[in-house]
Amino acid sequence: MKLLFENWRGYLKESDEDISDTLFFVKSSWGKKNNKWDHVGFILKDGKMKDMSGHRGEMVNPIISTWEEMRQDPVLKHIPENPEEAEKQGLYKKIKLDKEVVVPDGIICRIDDPKKKAENCGSFVFNVLYNGGIDPDFLKGEEYAVVGKTF
Repeated sequence: MKLLFENWRGYLKESDEDISDTLFFVKSSWGKKNNKWDHVGFILKDGKMKDMSGHRGEMVNPIISTWEEMRQDPVLKHIPENPEEAEKQGLYKKIKLDKEVVVPDGIICRIDDPKKKAENCGSFVFNVLYNGGIDPDFLKGEEYAVVGKTF
């Protein structure tokens, strides 16, 4: 009976967490002009997107949105109505992660360096991957403009 209760409690806790094994990248109007992936977030198990964005304001918690809701953002108005068309136009892509990570609801820092706090989409994703045991250094690559090289 005790084991059953512990398993049930674990199930309830898991269902409260947002889990992802896929990143999404979008080119904002700036990213399109400069050919850089400059917005990044997570695709959750239910297909919704969870991201944090510096242009929404300073230290604003991550939000969950649908494709349509994401497109309402003024810097993403040029994104087509469906992800498939955006992919064809080179404005959207997905990357499958090696494993699942828990995507928190709040602004986070790295577990080993509290000074490295998430301030925008890139640092949020970087910290979530790092804390989840996935090497996030690829986000510093030339094709991306989501996190500083020294972060």
